[in-house]
Amino acid sequence: MALGCPFEGPSVDPHTVASLAISLLELGAGEISVADTTGMGTAPRTRELLRVLKEAGVRIEDLAFHFHDTYGMALVNTVVALEAGVRVFDASVGGLGGCPYSPGATGNVATEDVVHLCRSLGLETGVDLGKVAEVGEWISGVLGRGNASSVGKAIMAQGRKVVQPGTT
Repeated sequence: MALGCPFEGPSVDPHTVASLAISLLELGAGEISVADTTGMGTAPRTRELLRVLKEAGVRIEDLAFHFHDTYGMALVNTVVALEAGVRVFDASVGGLGGCPYSPGATGNVATEDVVHLCRSLGLETGVDLGKVAEVGEWISGVLGRGNASSVGKAIMAQGRKVVQPGTT
């Protein structure tokens, strides 16, 4: 809950996050996954957190990010982290997930949406977007819930045709 907390509110001190990250790295952690489990993160707060982490000595290569899409900012925050050089992101097919400790928090950012975003920026993912969309649709049906992936729903509506960004 590095970018907002149901107990501390939306203003989590980025220096506290950086201090915890440094401690974990000193203990031997190979990667720090910075989580916005509440989905309260915004582009300016994500940018500020990245700046503070860097100033504290956390290397960008040691970071991963975990965004929830509660307020619709997960992809925006992903772009901010990508622009800073982060290349590891947690995502969830169909936007599944949530957090029992954060009332109202929705699922993780959808894998389908992140893969499409990366492709639109010219980044290769190695992920078969059509197959991921099919899995997202299937598991959402099994769970009796709506598919939270905008890209997944679009692909399924097009009859499983994956439209590559920049093409018609």
